Amino acid sequence: MFSGACVFAYGSRMTERNDAPSGEAAPITSGLTEGDELAPFVAAGERDRYVAGKVLGAGGMGEVRSYVDRATGRSIAMKTMHAEADGIAVRRFAREARIQSQLEHPAVVPVYDVGTRDGTPYITMKHVRGESLAAVITQLRAGDVATKQRFTRRRLLTVLSSVAMTVEYAHRRGVIHRDLKPDNIMLGPFGEVYVLDWGLAAIVADHEPVLRVSQQVAAMQHPDERTSTSLLDSSPRPETETGSLLGTPGYVAPELLEPNVEPSDRSDVYALGAILFEILTFDRMNRGEGLAQVIGQSLAIDGASPREHAQQQSSAPEVPPELDALCQMATRLDPAARLPSAEALARAIEAFLDGDRDLARRRELAVRATDKAAATVATPGATLDARNAALREVTVALGLDPTNARARTLLVRLLTEPSPEAARLAEVAGRDAALRSFRLAARTHMFAQATYLLYIPLLLWMGIRSPWMFVVGASAISAVFFVTLYYHRHPPRDLQLPWFHLITSLVALTSGEVLLGPFVLVPGIVIATGVGYLASFERGGVRVIVGALAVVLVPAILQLTGVIPPSYVFGNGRIEILPMMTELPATPTAVLLLVTHAVVIASSLAFVWRLRRAYGDAERALRLQTWQLSQLVPEDARPSAVPAS
Repeated sequence: MFSGACVFAYGSRMTERNDAPSGEAAPITSGLTEGDELAPFVAAGERDRYVAGKVLGAGGMGEVRSYVDRATGRSIAMKTMHAEADGIAVRRFAREARIQSQLEHPAVVPVYDVGTRDGTPYITMKHVRGESLAAVITQLRAGDVATKQRFTRRRLLTVLSSVAMTVEYAHRRGVIHRDLKPDNIMLGPFGEVYVLDWGLAAIVADHEPVLRVSQQVAAMQHPDERTSTSLLDSSPRPETETGSLLGTPGYVAPELLEPNVEPSDRSDVYALGAILFEILTFDRMNRGEGLAQVIGQSLAIDGASPREHAQQQSSAPEVPPELDALCQMATRLDPAARLPSAEALARAIEAFLDGDRDLARRRELAVRATDKAAATVATPGATLDARNAALREVTVALGLDPTNARARTLLVRLLTEPSPEAARLAEVAGRDAALRSFRLAARTHMFAQATYLLYIPLLLWMGIRSPWMFVVGASAISAVFFVTLYYHRHPPRDLQLPWFHLITSLVALTSGEVLLGPFVLVPGIVIATGVGYLASFERGGVRVIVGALAVVLVPAILQLTGVIPPSYVFGNGRIEILPMMTELPATPTAVLLLVTHAVVIASSLAFVWRLRRAYGDAERALRLQTWQLSQLVPEDARPSAVPAS
């Protein structure tokens, strides 16, 4: 990481500033002094021109030190080799200088000059400030909050896309980097991205022939002739020892682990895939305690899946499936099965980010809609129109982002906690539904009373013994019919069973006992009538039950105690019915009993069956609605009574 004190030139006077903020460049100065206007254009030599600063970095091959270029007034970085470097290292150093000089790309650190100091070669280049991607990932892995805020996944993916396009540019110039890794990616404080360390770069043989410097000069003298755009390389190809590894284990492509294998564009694609894996998981793709384990993993993993790795690590961030598939395609063992180019990886990342931006925008709009709805709900005395508007906002929020748990919870609250105005309107709607039910019950009751009138021909067939009883019974049944008709047209205010209707019905039922007494036929009709009442009205159940018992028990008790004439004679193991209103001839009586019981049984059971089906449908609909509403609420917020699945 290039950091440290910045050195500035003011004319010929040198000053060192240690109070400059880290990562900031020196203030710009003209470097001119009165009477010495040509001084910046006069360079007596590198010793007079470059003034040394602090060491920025050092390694086995040499060091990088900050300098001030007196001619331009800018801070530069000078990379020099150790004096004891061998010929292979020097040739590789020269190769790096020429390759990096000719890769004119914003993400490649520009080379300003090359030369020697006391016989030791040096390169001057732009002084890059910032921090490496490796350092950023290390801080993210440690959970540093400030780093998380500065380097979001979106920013890191944008960085990798920029790096991939830089590598693609190099590939089209015929250069393979061969040492791509997070340590060689520098992130500047103002959004700069640099690909560093081209010391292991290779010029591939399958590009157009490499031009010599003499050929470049000839091309400049004859611009009309066709010239190649390949990299200029006049340095000999650096030798490597047999079996030596060029690259960093864990990032170097598997095919380059084999001896005498030429690198290709897809070798760098593998390294980019490894970097993508690290950005997504904050962990290295190929890990191990030693070199052998790292290389073993590199040769064993055919398409690394950061998603699977994240699922095994509880602290790792979630990996989108699109990026997981992209990483797998970039890290295949077979180069032919890999992504075809660095540009393909960059385009895929950009495509994901485009969709991710749309998703982020949708989530932002969903949050706004939810906030607006929540503010309405929290307002005391919010009108029904306002709550309906809030309900629409919530549905809009869920349409934009179905995963918004707050919107789902608010939707359930709006549906299950109605406003007083909504409750009043619901009460009105409920009364309308109750009115329809009341009139339906009245029509059903009138139909039942009308069917009783159909028994008159059977009674006449049996023979009338007491005409006045016949008239009283028919009158009672007719009275119930007309009373029911009245209430059908003029329902009571509370839509409950009227006392007068119940009394009239009980009188009609009691009058039926003059036919066969209180123990035959009447109890079945009483049960059917009571079931109809209890199923049709919410209140008045006690009155119905007491009245039904009274219809059967009171006449029976009065007969058993001798207050009124009995309807039955018990003796010799038999029950003898004593008719009051009609005769009891065998055939007509049997037909009456058969028809009457069949009608009562069929109508009662059919009514209960329809009622149970209606209740079942309502129960299933309510249960389904409850389950569907529960799915809108996060699982940990659901009531324990609501099944989770």
